[in-house]
Amino acid sequence: MDAVTSRTTAWRWTRKDWVIAAAALSSAFFIALIAGPALAPAGAVRHAGHLAILYLHIGGGTVMLLAGAAGLRIGLTRQGFGWHRRVGFTYLVGGTLASISALIRSFDTQHTPGLSTGTLALTWLAFTAMAWRAIRNRRVEQHREWMIRSYVVAWTFVFCRFYTRAMPSDLQGGTNDMIWLTWIAPVLMTEVILQWRRGAELKGAPS
Repeated sequence: MDAVTSRTTAWRWTRKDWVIAAAALSSAFFIALIAGPALAPAGAVRHAGHLAILYLHIGGGTVMLLAGAAGLRIGLTRQGFGWHRRVGFTYLVGGTLASISALIRSFDTQHTPGLSTGTLALTWLAFTAMAWRAIRNRRVEQHREWMIRSYVVAWTFVFCRFYTRAMPSDLQGGTNDMIWLTWIAPVLMTEVILQWRRGAELKGAPS
């Protein structure tokens, strides 16, 4: 489907909601687990010198993760489609702030591995820019796929933190290796899923 359509459907629970709900709930838990202590007085002392960037990153990231889940559901189910543009714009602004602040912080390796997180931020910006370009050109199917990729990259911030907190240190390997793994592996899996049907055998095609 390459033309913009206004078709909507009545609200109902779908199979896609299980995945989207898991992403949203894990994101909310991540925000409480990681952002909460960073916003506490002890966290402010620890991050003295870059509090403005930290707060920008937390605020933008929170908006990105939650608005992204809402926007993805609207786009996939067409339910509540009247909110799609506003939710999408909110996701775009929040994610841009979060990614740019993460990119700035990636040059300071005191708290982050630098290259891996900086590349992750650039990847989100690139995927989201492709989604924006697609919808500007009224390429709805391509827009939908790029937004799925964009949100997967956004959610890998959550996966990375859960991995570092939950997995025993002897199973994590080098910190830098783990950071690369936690976002590249989900992106590759997403690409296989998105492209799977396109590689299927054509019915009626000569063998």
